[in-house]
Amino acid sequence: MVRILSFILSLTFLSCSLPNDSTVSINNSSDSTINLDTTTVVTPQPRQLSIMMMGDIMPGTQHPQKFLTPDDGKSLFENVTPILKQGDFIVGNLEGTLVDDSPAAQKAVNSFSQYVFMIPTRYTQLFKDAGFTALAVINNHANDVTSLGIESTRKALKNADIPYSGFKADGGYTIIEKDGIKYALCAFGTSPNGNHIDDIAGATKIVTQADSIADIVIVSFHGGCEGTSARHVPKKREYFGNGLSRGDVYKFSRACVDAGADIVFGHSPHLCRAIEIYNNRPIAYSLGNFCTPYRMNIKGILGYAPVLEIIVDEKGNFVKGKIHSFKQRRGKGPAPDSTNAVVKEIRNLSLEDFPQTAPHISDAGEITIK
Repeated sequence: MVRILSFILSLTFLSCSLPNDSTVSINNSSDSTINLDTTTVVTPQPRQLSIMMMGDIMPGTQHPQKFLTPDDGKSLFENVTPILKQGDFIVGNLEGTLVDDSPAAQKAVNSFSQYVFMIPTRYTQLFKDAGFTALAVINNHANDVTSLGIESTRKALKNADIPYSGFKADGGYTIIEKDGIKYALCAFGTSPNGNHIDDIAGATKIVTQADSIADIVIVSFHGGCEGTSARHVPKKREYFGNGLSRGDVYKFSRACVDAGADIVFGHSPHLCRAIEIYNNRPIAYSLGNFCTPYRMNIKGILGYAPVLEIIVDEKGNFVKGKIHSFKQRRGKGPAPDSTNAVVKEIRNLSLEDFPQTAPHISDAGEITIK
C-alpha cells in the first residue's frame, strides 16, 4: 500500500511540475494545423452590373388629336417590367415632349414636322412604375413644341425624379448614383437644343469629363437615317431626305469609347442595326423602336422592339449580354417574341457590317465575344 501511494504521489508531482502553457501550446498547435487544412479561403467575386437599354419610346400623343390607349398607357410596359426590374440601370429614348394639351401648347407646335409628339406629363409615372432609371431626351422630336415643350419636359422629369440627359441647358451628362455605383448618362442627337453628334470633339470632351467622375459611362445617341433602306451602318456621315445631317454614327461611337464610354447605344432609324464590341466595349448602332403604339410604322422589321442587356464589371469591362426579344403591336405595348426574330436580324447585320468585331450572338440572344 505504501508503495502504491508513493507511486501516485510521484505522478502527481511530475504532472504539476510541467509548465501550464505546455499543454495549451500543444493543443493550439494541433488546432491550428486542423484549421489550416480545413478552412477554405473565399475570394470575393467581382461585382457584375446589368445595364438594360431600348430605343424609341413614344407611349401616346395628344396632337393633332388624342392617340392614347384606352387604359391611359397603364398596360404598355406590363410584359417588359418583370425583365426591367432585374436590371441595375434601365434607360431608353423618350421620343417626343412631355407637355399637356392646351391652347398654348397647340399654338407652340412646330409646323415643319408632319408628326408632333405631345406626351402627357402624367405619363412620367409609367416610366417610374416600369423601373426606368433614366431617359435620353434629345432627338429630332425634342423640339416639337418649341421651347415650351422643352421646358415642360424638363420640369415633368424633375418633378417625377427621373434623371435625364441631352438638353444643352442641363450640361453634357447626368450622374446617377445607385447601390454604391456612379453611372453617367451622356445623350446626343441632332436637335439644335441638344448636344450634337456632329460635334465629335465636344462629345469626347463631355465623355472624358463624365468618365473622371463615374464608374460606368453610358452614351446614348439619336443618329442615322431612317427606314428599311437604312439597316446597315455606312461608316460615313448620313443625311436625311431634307439634307439634315444625321451624323457619322460609326466615327462618333468609336470616338466616345476611346474617350471613356463603357456602353454606346443608338436609335433613330426606327429599325435595328448592328452590334460590335470595340476595345471590349459594346456599341449598338440602333435599337429601333420600343414602345410606339401610335403614329409610327411598326410593320415587319420596323416593329422589332429589343431590350438589350449588357453585363459589365465595376470598371465597365464587357462580360456578356443578351437580346430580349419583343415585338410591337398597334395600340398596345411590346409583347414577347418567341421566334426571336430581332436576334436573327441583329446577328446577321453585325456579321455583315462588322465581321472582325461582331460578337457571337446565339439563337437565344446570348452575346459573348467571339
